[in-house]
Amino acid sequence: MKVKHNKKRNVGILFSQLSEYISSALVEEREKDAHMALGILKKHFVKGTQLHKEFRLFRALVTTSVPSPSLAVSIMGEAKQASRNMDITKLRQEKSALIKDINYQIAESGFYSRRVEEYKAFATVQTLLNNWRSKDPDISVTTKFEASLHEHLLKEKAVANLASMSTPDVNRLTVQIMQEKLQEKYGQILNEKQTLLLKQYVFSKQAESQDIVLRSLQEVRVSSLSSLERFNKECSNHVLKEQIALVREKIKDLPDNGVDDSVMSQYLTLMKLVEELVPGENNG
Repeated sequence: MKVKHNKKRNVGILFSQLSEYISSALVEEREKDAHMALGILKKHFVKGTQLHKEFRLFRALVTTSVPSPSLAVSIMGEAKQASRNMDITKLRQEKSALIKDINYQIAESGFYSRRVEEYKAFATVQTLLNNWRSKDPDISVTTKFEASLHEHLLKEKAVANLASMSTPDVNRLTVQIMQEKLQEKYGQILNEKQTLLLKQYVFSKQAESQDIVLRSLQEVRVSSLSSLERFNKECSNHVLKEQIALVREKIKDLPDNGVDDSVMSQYLTLMKLVEELVPGENNG
């Protein structure tokens, strides 16, 4: 039995392909494209919309692991009722608007051909959601795909939970890609404070966020100078002490009135240097 599946209207596949597009754009240093795609996600996957409701239901069915067959049946029953409570007309309109933005703003010929992990599970869930709320459901299709979903729910999954797959997780995805990109380039493992600063920077396109990042950079500079002075007092190595004045001037010369990838890299490197000079030091 072959069932027609329209992957262009599969909410899980669309979200995954947008996320993958953002990752690729960041790795290829196409920041404008990445933020454009983020804008599409933020615009359409808004809490309260039918698209967001279907997405949450979809991800719950894809990522949830249950310990017993009876609980899996119960979850499927709840999901079936939830799918029927949605406004299907609005959902179709919202999906069409999302697809239109992808087609016109991203305009990438191979966008919908991007590989999606767990494609089979995604197709199973979307087919069931569509069939459950159909006025004339195909019983044979429902039976076959419910059996597949039941089996999928009983599998143990090493994937993020539903909360981490909501729209804000695009932020975490972007930070992860940026972090990997910087680590590959500079060969450093970012600590907790560096990662926090990186998060602020990645989403600093709004004016208020820009101010937060600039204040953080100023705090890092002040804290680093203070740590350098303490190191100077405690250091007994004359060769190192001779270099401290030069380092001090370079820190003072770091830009703090604007930020880009280059500036951020300088500050992350500075934080790493201070951490090595004064282990456990609080860099802002």
